[in-house]
Amino acid sequence: MASFVTRIAAILLTVCLAACANAPVGSNSDERFASVARGTDFLPGNAKFYSYGVSQSKENFANIERAQSDYSLYKGRRYWTDDKPGRSSGTLNLLQQYYLLHVRWQLKDGHQFIAENIDVRAVMQEYFKTHRIVLPYQKEGRTYSANGDFDPTLVHELKDDTVILKWLITTLKTSPNERFTKDMVANPWKFEYEEHIVTTIKGTPTVGIDFEKHWEFSNGHKQ
Repeated sequence: MASFVTRIAAILLTVCLAACANAPVGSNSDERFASVARGTDFLPGNAKFYSYGVSQSKENFANIERAQSDYSLYKGRRYWTDDKPGRSSGTLNLLQQYYLLHVRWQLKDGHQFIAENIDVRAVMQEYFKTHRIVLPYQKEGRTYSANGDFDPTLVHELKDDTVILKWLITTLKTSPNERFTKDMVANPWKFEYEEHIVTTIKGTPTVGIDFEKHWEFSNGHKQ
């Protein structure tokens, strides 16, 4: 019995160590991860978390044939996802650090562009030197974020040869005491959105983008 328990303990220890080895425990601890420091970066309104997504208007997408992006935790691995008009603001949630953004696209006239290794952390450090974003609950005079309040969302969209990096702030107009019934069933909610343009980045002209190849590996990583 003792040997059986010992074997089980050894197996569990091995599993735990493997999980720790593969978990994103901090960008400076492993060359696989994007080069950002440990800890939480400064976020709008001093929020604890932010989300990442796309907020692409139909008007700015009218001249674009195909677009893809990747917001990378890993340095040597990308997975290109298709971007379409609309608001997809929760692709990644509960983020606390900024990572590298890569975008590639083709215009309807056939011209292709790529903007890769966009250092979002450096961009935000510069932006927040002169800008301040107030979150909805702060505007309402509350000192706390209530159930139903949204984290700020980092989004991007394209227009011609340019990437537009923005903060999307979602305001739930329904007051906190009217958002749910006594049984915690959500009542109908009303939303308002505001966008704060952070910066614009010109794409680099390129050719030969294979939009059907979603995975890309470098620095010794294999598929």
